[in-house]
Amino acid sequence: MKKSISKRLLSGLIVFTLLLAVGICAFAAMFLRRRTLEKYEYVGSAITGTIADRLDGDKVMSYLDTGVPDEYYYEVLSELDVMHSRFDPLYIYVAIPEDDYVLYIWCNGFYDGGTIGYTTEYAPGGKAWMQGILHGENVEPLCFASDPEFGEVATSASPIYGSKGEPVALVLVDFSTQEISVAIVRIVVIAMTAVVGLLAIYIAIYYIYVQRQLVKPIGKLTKAARELTENLDEEHVYVSDIRTGDELEALSKAFAKMNIELRDYIRKNIKITAERERLGAELDTAASIQRDQLPGTFPAFPDRNDFDIYASMNPAKTVGGDFYDFFMVDDDHIALVMADVSGKGIPAALFMMISKMLIMNHIKMGQTPAQALTNVNLQLMESNAAHQFVTVWLAVIDLKTGKGIATNAGHEHPVLRRAGGIYELVKYKHSAPVAAMKKTRFTDHEFELNPGDSLFIYTDGVTEAANYSNELFGTDRMLRSLNLDPGAKPRDVLENVMNGINGFVLGAEQFDDITMLCFKYIGQKGMD
Repeated sequence: MKKSISKRLLSGLIVFTLLLAVGICAFAAMFLRRRTLEKYEYVGSAITGTIADRLDGDKVMSYLDTGVPDEYYYEVLSELDVMHSRFDPLYIYVAIPEDDYVLYIWCNGFYDGGTIGYTTEYAPGGKAWMQGILHGENVEPLCFASDPEFGEVATSASPIYGSKGEPVALVLVDFSTQEISVAIVRIVVIAMTAVVGLLAIYIAIYYIYVQRQLVKPIGKLTKAARELTENLDEEHVYVSDIRTGDELEALSKAFAKMNIELRDYIRKNIKITAERERLGAELDTAASIQRDQLPGTFPAFPDRNDFDIYASMNPAKTVGGDFYDFFMVDDDHIALVMADVSGKGIPAALFMMISKMLIMNHIKMGQTPAQALTNVNLQLMESNAAHQFVTVWLAVIDLKTGKGIATNAGHEHPVLRRAGGIYELVKYKHSAPVAAMKKTRFTDHEFELNPGDSLFIYTDGVTEAANYSNELFGTDRMLRSLNLDPGAKPRDVLENVMNGINGFVLGAEQFDDITMLCFKYIGQKGMD
């Protein structure tokens, strides 16, 4: 049998108490340690900085040559003693970080003059830190090391400069962090005892209250809900005697009302389900009609060896607004179309089919892409009460020479790969979308393909595919996907881009149609 609410509640409160106690203690320990280390950092910087400013760097270095303390030496040593008695660190000393050891000049613990030339090995990590402080590098203000006598030791340092402004030695001060550990243990014990004690009293009182005001009423409601579902087909009347004066009482009254409304909802839901099934069938039919309007058989021209082409469309809804098209204008010319209708669903699909048919008709009449879009624009503007528009990239390519004419009506920049190269964006001035304005001027753009060159055209659903963080796939990722295998066949090129999108969005909802077309020009060599 599953645990009751009361047992779960009690277990949860106990766990919460322990976690809260541990959390408070951990926070207190971290806070105390941080504040103490801040004190060491401040005091250490003040001590070492004050001493370093007063020391003569050239005089310090002279002791390396003489090795003999003089009056100045003992004056400095006396000052170190004063600082030590005032702030009570472990040691205050002046040292030079050599390559393999630390060379001491002064240390407040030595009075026999033997400090000069005394050396010690570096503590782990100490060499890089001391060298960094000496040369003004961006290192931590404190260095920590383990000492067998004092435990953890925190060291602060400031550089001493010579007469030429060069750093020559360090003033260092050591602090034992043992007081932190002692204080932390004391606070943890006090905090744990206080928190656990207070929360134990609170848990006992709160548990009794919840049993009376929550658990028992919920049990009654659970029984009532079970009886209601078991007698759903009958005129079952629910009456509750819960009188808590809060949301549970309101919930109890809502049960009675739900008894009536639930049956009414079931009747309405049966009708809605039937209507949804009808609409779903109609959408499936519309999607099938739309798919049939696009070239979908590949290879599209099995008897042609002078080019290769592949295209795909993945609608965001059952029926999308993107479309692509390609068709032979005559034996020597092929037309490529990539378009994106504003909006989604059936209205966009209808506008798409009209636009596609008009573009094909005007191109087959021998018009240039700009002339064709000019005429299509006028025709669509005649009856466009919904104010829809369509972005279009349209090109006609001479398959004998590779020369082409393209027009870009507010669409994405095409991507071109020269033979042996990589895919790169081709940017030039766009016209306004078709059906956006009546007096739109469309411009033809001439280009030339060489054997082995490839064109990639697409809609904004590719670059604007978003992941769960609302980050867009973007042009750079699209180009990286294209250039995973730039010499691939058109079908594989589109598959690489789609794999890139899927790997980026990781299952996030698709909000726009994803439509792509890749055309590879082979030229006369493919016919030899």
